[in-house]
Amino acid sequence: MASRSRLCSRTHAACSPAGPGAPLAWAVWLIVGVGGKASALALGKFEPPTGCYVGAFVEKDDRVLGDFAEFEKLTRKKHASYFTYVGYGRLFPAEWVEKVKGCGAAPHLALEPNEGLDPVKDDDYLRQWARDAYAADCPIFLRFASEMNGSWSAYYGNPKQYVEKFRLVHDVMEQLAPNVALVWTPFAVPQRNLQAYYPGDDYVDWVGVNIYSVYVHNGDPGQPASEEDPIGFLRFIYETYAERKPIQISEFAATHFCRAVNRSTETFAVAKMKRFYQTIAQSFPRVRMINWFSFDSLGHGIADNNYSLTANKSVLDTYCALIAPEYFLSEVPYERDKYRLALGPAPPRVPALPVPPPLPDLLPPAPPAQSLAASTEEDWLALLTTRGANATQVSALTLQGVHAGQEVAEATELVAVVPSRIQAVYALFELDGRVIHGTNVAPFRCHLAPASLTPGTHEVRVVVTDRAGQERATNLIPFRVPGAPQP
Repeated sequence: MASRSRLCSRTHAACSPAGPGAPLAWAVWLIVGVGGKASALALGKFEPPTGCYVGAFVEKDDRVLGDFAEFEKLTRKKHASYFTYVGYGRLFPAEWVEKVKGCGAAPHLALEPNEGLDPVKDDDYLRQWARDAYAADCPIFLRFASEMNGSWSAYYGNPKQYVEKFRLVHDVMEQLAPNVALVWTPFAVPQRNLQAYYPGDDYVDWVGVNIYSVYVHNGDPGQPASEEDPIGFLRFIYETYAERKPIQISEFAATHFCRAVNRSTETFAVAKMKRFYQTIAQSFPRVRMINWFSFDSLGHGIADNNYSLTANKSVLDTYCALIAPEYFLSEVPYERDKYRLALGPAPPRVPALPVPPPLPDLLPPAPPAQSLAASTEEDWLALLTTRGANATQVSALTLQGVHAGQEVAEATELVAVVPSRIQAVYALFELDGRVIHGTNVAPFRCHLAPASLTPGTHEVRVVVTDRAGQERATNLIPFRVPGAPQP
């Protein structure tokens, strides 16, 4: 695609070449200009011919706590979509989806395999999830395994496996839930490894991106970010994929209070909001959805920024004014018959299957028959801390799983906790001066098996390598294997 290409917003009605009744017989085609040439592209699944859907995450907004009617009263506009997070292994959140449908919006689900990609299989769990999605009888945006290009995600580091699993999820949804649109969403940075994770045009309905405007990086005033342009982060995704796919801003927010500088950044937030929403409406016509992440990560003790729309009057008033124009759309049209052609009437709901048992060395999934609505605060925090915007801040490289002087009698897992500012790509675990394990898959883990060690004192540390090739190491941590006297 030509550099700096733009898509023009002219549209015209046309008959789909697939003919009447075809599953993907879109009634409207998009005329785009790319590199000075015009070409016609069929609209993507649920893509509007013009305009941009507005959506939001408000489940943990302290003022509305998932009350969509209250949120829309505050923002003075009906929203087209709301999103939430679902850990892979949990049941399809049917109750929450019905709640979204009840306010006339389209559900947007971020399905997060936070235990890694190995549990993602074509099995009873995934197929039941798809059947339940189909039974919901509404348009659903399914954002599977987003932010895969970030080392904070549990599925970073193996693009081949990621593509395989994304395609698998797509194929199951295509077969059993044609009302589901698959969204592929990387984080805005890093960009260099991003395209290796792309599953291919045949497996992606929308391309998304998560973009956050923060005042400083990694909670460090020495890493200012106030001059960064959110449109600059969008441009790479747009110019790479917008000719082929509708673009979704899966998550966006600008911080209006920053802990690192310990003051309000309201003026900063308002400027970034205006820049982003206004420029998209003027110059990025194939951005078809923007979702605001309304959450106070600072107040909840997760990270350094307050992104809540409802916590700051100036930010809320700015948001209301920005989304007020008719260009920002309040409804996702849904033609039911189009998505029943292949399967006939929606199947009845069947009893939910138990969550698959945990794999070795992974955190256990939720208990069987527990819906998202019944999930605990710990579940929510676990999901939210895996977001690129809210990764838990740590000040120094540390090694968890063993502490100085500890007696280690049973096998244990060592985990390297790496500050996000380091951008580590590899970790070596050393025991008594020799390497016992190396990995490039975050989170960096290693098994320590004391049964294979002689009784007495041993020392362990972790050495990580960042993207620039620089190494950093923890201090040596002495521990004891029982069976020998104290030195």
